[in-house]
Amino acid sequence: MNESIGMCASIGMLAPRSALKDYVISGCKEVVRENPVVLALQRKSYDRAQYKLYAAQRAYVATNFIRLLKKGQGLAFEFGDVELAGVLQSNLNDEQGIGPDGQYDHALSHLNWKIDYLRALGLEADVPEFPLLPGTQRHVEAFLALEREGTLFSISGALLSLENIIPLEYRAASWSRDHLFPEIFNLGEADTPQVQQEKIRARKYMDDHIIHDAKYHFPLLLRALEKYEGNADLMREIHCGIDLVNHYRKQFYADLHVAMQLAASDMHFYTFGGAMPPQLAASGMGGGIGPFV
Repeated sequence: MNESIGMCASIGMLAPRSALKDYVISGCKEVVRENPVVLALQRKSYDRAQYKLYAAQRAYVATNFIRLLKKGQGLAFEFGDVELAGVLQSNLNDEQGIGPDGQYDHALSHLNWKIDYLRALGLEADVPEFPLLPGTQRHVEAFLALEREGTLFSISGALLSLENIIPLEYRAASWSRDHLFPEIFNLGEADTPQVQQEKIRARKYMDDHIIHDAKYHFPLLLRALEKYEGNADLMREIHCGIDLVNHYRKQFYADLHVAMQLAASDMHFYTFGGAMPPQLAASGMGGGIGPFV
């Protein structure tokens, strides 16, 4: 068994049982609400280079999110849970830019929104050997292992945790984004229609997830899973997925926090290219995985 999945199973078995919503919310407290990186973003404490480091690394932590939705949807269909399959399919359609008519719309694709956001910051999203911090790479590898080996309910638990965490992360990040890059993201009265549209596109990825995940994806997925609260075995698998996300998200932010302190004046290496800052080379940080998809 993959180490990530084995760790998740052991944590899940030891974790106290609770109502599912309480379990998700309490689990994300340390991951997000008490996290020094998220708090610094919320307080607008970082400079522009540090924010770009955050944005570049954060772009990679769930590169297989769409594939997890696809696998979860397929497993839910096989399991016979029409409600859960429908919720995951709806989320998948949103991610892929599939409109109510069932047709692909380039303007609705979350991947295109993400690319617009990164490019507005001067970050290219298709570098084949992008250097990742160790916590970022471990997060990526754990999610790939979950995709390969996860069950319907461990995958669903992980997705539930993400739909709860992402709006909290992005709300804090959006405050720093708008504070640090007003010329890129903030609409102004003097903006031409073209500039306004460029800014709207640059904002779309983060702003949509703040609202849509919190108001739709999280509560719908929660409702689809709450009916299993009477089944201890399935709830253990759901908790396993939640715990896996929390564990690797904490590692991601811990390494990012260290990198912010070590290389506040030279982020080029960890924002898509450039020479590794000597402080980070000495710390042993650095890796590579790509491309961004």
